[in-house]
Amino acid sequence: MIHLYGVVDGLDELPPVRGLDGAPLERRSLEGLELVFSRTSTPPSAEVSREAVLQHAQVVEELAGRSGAILPAQLGHAFRDDGELATAVREQAAQLARCLERVRGCVEFGLRATVAEAGDAVPEAETGADYLRVRLEQARRLDGLVARLHEPLARLARATTRQRRPDGFSAAYLVARKDVAQFREAATGLDRAPEATVVCTGPWPPYSFASEAQS
Repeated sequence: MIHLYGVVDGLDELPPVRGLDGAPLERRSLEGLELVFSRTSTPPSAEVSREAVLQHAQVVEELAGRSGAILPAQLGHAFRDDGELATAVREQAAQLARCLERVRGCVEFGLRATVAEAGDAVPEAETGADYLRVRLEQARRLDGLVARLHEPLARLARATTRQRRPDGFSAAYLVARKDVAQFREAATGLDRAPEATVVCTGPWPPYSFASEAQS
């Protein structure tokens, strides 16, 4: 099996770390794209171990620190052989090249905002009118959170993703490395609602922007 860690550009040399199951890292150029992977005789397991998660993440982090651009692969992105890998890359080469250019020189930050007790209000609704009222109030609070938290950060990002939840929202931001300090300062100074819990994490390799499905 071939375990893919990412598509990279500007990588001078492979990092001095091992891949899954202690396998050495390899690099290969396909369709003008450079891929980093490792090989193992063990097929992917339905249950992913903590050690595998940490090892995959370490390889991606090392590659991100040594590359001008990286499209990190999710753990479990595996191919049976070189032929299957080559076919997959050939079919997606143009898209991968565009995504690689988009993330060049960038990192990812994440934001998670949760409204306290937002999910507990709906079960207390006794009538249809009460239910609608609660839902409208939740939507209003979430709109307020998005305006106060997401929009100021989105203006500092090259691209963003956002997912609303009943109790808040999660977002990812593609931020140029030169703007990291400004982004962190903006995240620290957010107008946070007292009833909301806000957690900002990063910088990370740009996992959320490794495909054109993300905006």
